[in-house]
Amino acid sequence: MKKLILLLSLIAILSLTTLGFADTVPIGTGTATTSYLPIYGLYGYNYTQQIYLQTQINKSGNITKLRFFYVSGVITNSKDWVIYMGHTTKTSFSSNTDWVPLANLTQVFAGDVSSYLPPANNWMEIPLTTPFNYNNIDNLVIAVDENTPSYNSPAIYWGAFTSGSNTGIYYYNDSTNPDPANPPTASSRTGSINRVHLVFPNTSEPLAPTLLAPANGSWAFTDAILSWTPTIGAGDANAYDVYLGTSSNPPLVSSNQTATTYTPTLVAGNTYYWKVVARNEYGDSPPSDIWSFKTPTSTQLAESFENTTFPPAGWANPGTWSRSTSYAKHGTASAYKYGGATTQYILSTPKVTITSTSTLDFWALCSLTTGTLQIVYSPDRTT
Repeated sequence: MKKLILLLSLIAILSLTTLGFADTVPIGTGTATTSYLPIYGLYGYNYTQQIYLQTQINKSGNITKLRFFYVSGVITNSKDWVIYMGHTTKTSFSSNTDWVPLANLTQVFAGDVSSYLPPANNWMEIPLTTPFNYNNIDNLVIAVDENTPSYNSPAIYWGAFTSGSNTGIYYYNDSTNPDPANPPTASSRTGSINRVHLVFPNTSEPLAPTLLAPANGSWAFTDAILSWTPTIGAGDANAYDVYLGTSSNPPLVSSNQTATTYTPTLVAGNTYYWKVVARNEYGDSPPSDIWSFKTPTSTQLAESFENTTFPPAGWANPGTWSRSTSYAKHGTASAYKYGGATTQYILSTPKVTITSTSTLDFWALCSLTTGTLQIVYSPDRTT
């Protein structure tokens, strides 16, 4: 018989932020989102301005790149941006006509941003054609003029945080393309503005990267992809060294790569250890933490519901679960059930041998409803 490892589904939202004086300055924390800033993709044309306070930045010098946290959505019909930056004494927008004048702004970018759009829940990095020299005395205004005809569906969502009253102002319209030199009355103002990274030139080596997946101590299929993220708070990383192996001090397997993922060759029935070192022109970061993960053996049951036949062969589904491609930890699918908190919905695996050392491991995602996830076992699916 097979031992059991059941892999269901996990959605993780990670917000990694380091505060303090740094070459890259992060502003805003949390997991809130907005669809209105920096552009509102459900409408054809947009013009927005956002105010970031000097106390939120606290660093002078050339801003060379700008990052917005992209959550989800389509950008095809919202891709042509002109970005402006400027100094301002404003701390908020007092009315729907209280725009910062274009004469006080500097154009720092103009072009198609679609190539900069990352996978969902990642930072969108836009290199500025003209770096903006921030004085660290005034507040900073970031303006975005979006000029692509038509709209997107679904809407684009961006990372946001609450930053005082009316620190954002925005205009959107399907037919009128606003002129930043003479902007129309805004559609609205808001205190929920974008989380951003302001990227200054490096003056130090990076911090140790933050590992993301596979999760430490978890199980992973043999097609798992290692992923990590740079830790903001010092110099930006230009490249990474990846270490992976079956010993607790893993060997180097990839040197000087720019991607924040690595696709290894994995074998069933092993425990793997891995770490990552970040690099830039000033030197190497300390190594990341060393994480480990296990791959299932041939005598274990590992299932992620990739086959369109549901349930898989040998399973029983008296609780009317279904296969969902909206949520997935591995591959593109998971087992899904929408139900009430007072009814039992059983999904039964094939018969397996349970010993004193057997474990059941799975990833699960649920809404905010109250309920109980219960593991039961039976010799015949009846008793």
